[in-house]
Parts: sequence; C-alpha cells; structure tokens
Amino acid sequence: MTEINNQQNNQDTQETSNVEKTYIVNENPANNQQMNYQQPYVPKPDTSPTVSILDWVLTIIVMAIPCVNVIMLFVYAFTGDKESKKNFFKARLILIAASIIASVIFWVVLIIVMGPRIPQLLEDLEQLRRQYGF
Repeated sequence: MTEINNQQNNQDTQETSNVEKTYIVNENPANNQQMNYQQPYVPKPDTSPTVSILDWVLTIIVMAIPCVNVIMLFVYAFTGDKESKKNFFKARLILIAASIIASVIFWVVLIIVMGPRIPQLLEDLEQLRRQYGF
C-alpha cells in the first residue's frame, strides 16, 4: 500500500513540475502604490563668523572719513566673509539709492509746481534784503 502511495506521489509531483507557471506582471506603474518618502527640510545653521565689536568700531571710523566712505560702502557690501556685515551694507546701499530717487522726484515736482513763481520769489527776496539791509 505504501508503495502505491509513493508511486502516486511521484506521479503527482511529475505532473505539477510539467505544469507551466505564469506570473501576472502589472505593466501600469500608476497602479503601484509606491510611497516616496522625503526627509523634512532642515535649514542650515548660519556658520559665518560673527562681527566683533572692534570690527564694528573700525568700520564706523572708516565710514566717517569723507570720500573713503563711499568706496568702502561698496567694498563692505560685496566682499568679505562676514555675511551679516555684507547684508547690512547692501541694505544701506538700497536705502541710499531710494533716498536719492525720492530727492530727485521731490525737486522735479517742486520745480514744476514753483517754476512760474521763481522770478517773483527772487524779486520778493531782493526787496526784503534792501528793506532790512542784508
């Protein structure tokens, strides 16, 4: 009896080995539920060197020298390794440019509005000068 069972098992295994195995492959990648994991954004810490008090004192002294301050304003704004100092002088350049533009606009508007009255104002000032002996 065991011999018959062994023969049947051998036949079963031979039959299953002859059976063609098929695998289903999903060709549509949209059906794949693959999760993309990303690391959260962590800002890089500021590693630029800090500006010392002595450096700021020397900078203020240099900026107090006429004509040199204009040149050094651009030098400090665009060179150097201290990012905070560069940003400070870039902001200062922007404010200076804005004030120059505002001044030009003010004077142009003033001349347009007061243009016809300027000769009369000059004559009035001349009369005041004669009257009070300036």
